[in-house]
Amino acid sequence: MAAPLIFQHRPPFSCSSRPAVTLPTDYNEQGIVDNLTENNQRNMWASRRIEEDEKVYLVHVQDTAGIGLPTTLVVKKFQNVHRCRSEMLKLATVRHENIISVLHVIERDEASMLIYKYEVNGSLDYWLHRREGAGRPLSWPERRDIAIGVAKGLRHLHHGCNNQFVHHNINPNNILLDQELNAKIASFGAAQVNLAGHGQPLPILQFPIGNFGYAAPEYGIAPSQLTEKVDVYSFGVVLLELVTGRVANGAGPGGQLAIWARNSCNDLMANHLKRFKTEVDMEIPDQARYMKEMATVFRLGVDCTVWDPQQRPSMRMALKQLRLSRRYGPFRGLLTRYLLGRSMFSLLSFSVLTLHSK
Repeated sequence: MAAPLIFQHRPPFSCSSRPAVTLPTDYNEQGIVDNLTENNQRNMWASRRIEEDEKVYLVHVQDTAGIGLPTTLVVKKFQNVHRCRSEMLKLATVRHENIISVLHVIERDEASMLIYKYEVNGSLDYWLHRREGAGRPLSWPERRDIAIGVAKGLRHLHHGCNNQFVHHNINPNNILLDQELNAKIASFGAAQVNLAGHGQPLPILQFPIGNFGYAAPEYGIAPSQLTEKVDVYSFGVVLLELVTGRVANGAGPGGQLAIWARNSCNDLMANHLKRFKTEVDMEIPDQARYMKEMATVFRLGVDCTVWDPQQRPSMRMALKQLRLSRRYGPFRGLLTRYLLGRSMFSLLSFSVLTLHSK
């Protein structure tokens, strides 16, 4: 019989000279280990690097009155202690309100374990695509705020750390929602540090490509030229899912939502969004009120998933556009607006020169 999980007061775990988290109390480690049973194992936080020796468990704990700690924990068990410590150090380095954090670590001779808080509303994938028993559908303001939260987390990874981090695994299954539906990015097993800096190629990946529908095309055609823009691509697919309710690998040519959206975008935006209105997730309540804003976010999703990574916006720009979407209608797209701006500048310069020549 599994041991009851009761909190015990111990010194908080610290990682090197920088603590991963400060806890007022610690856990009954043996009780957690004893509860890592086959019945508690879950298929969650899927990673591109799928390892047989990495397993995830959902464990319910007995809370101590007044402490206020979570009653459900996610335990990620590693046979390889180096991968465990690598993931722990990444999360200690990139701490942010929209990124999941490590609560505790357990080390045994046979395995190492990272302990996370279980976000009570589960994954975005559950709310968008597997809502049996989930209750009401997400409203558009909730979806928009989730998108902004993910964008803030990715902006922090790309621009807010001493060294840039690339996640490599952004998808709704790895976006968790807390009690207030705030987004938390999870699953950092495939994350990389880019010491070369923004826009510079990453070290060649040592794990297979996965997540069909979310993977940027350069994974398959130019793996030696990967940059942080692979995360921008995956984020763009998530935006398209939030607007349409479709799955990433079940729409249009090649079975990919991003390809369908790029090929259909101009048609969808035409004639006062007549066709676009039929492609919006029908479960979103009060759609007419937010139609232009949803079209703006759809257009941003298309811009984030263009074939050329250099033409995709940075996460700073994507976050800015998301925030502006609450006030403005559909925009033409970053590349289109750039070209129009160049044309207007050229026209203005020509007019000025003509006036001076007279």
